[in-house]
Amino acid sequence: MANRRDILFLSLGLASSIVLAISAFLLVPSSIAFYAPVAAQLPSQTRLVFSAYYLCALLPVLVLLVWFFWRTPDMRGPAAATLGVLGSLALGWWAVYQPELILEMVRRGLPG
Repeated sequence: MANRRDILFLSLGLASSIVLAISAFLLVPSSIAFYAPVAAQLPSQTRLVFSAYYLCALLPVLVLLVWFFWRTPDMRGPAAATLGVLGSLALGWWAVYQPELILEMVRRGLPG
């Protein structure tokens, strides 16, 4: 039986991973269209995000799997929260990287 603390940890992990997934599906397709004219000049990290952003939808599923199948019941809540929050930060780096990409394109004088 899950206690209140575990439910709060699970909620934290799920909330952060769901926000990432929704953001990816709302923002990345429009960015792909925006950068289409200079797609060949984009950094490899950006091309990777553009081609695999839909995998962000798996993060909430992974959080749930960790919560249900973690070996020690006392640690399943913190494990799910850690995966959700750190996974969201690691996969959401592109949002922070975006201004650097634009500045690099301006510096190179590329259209876009």
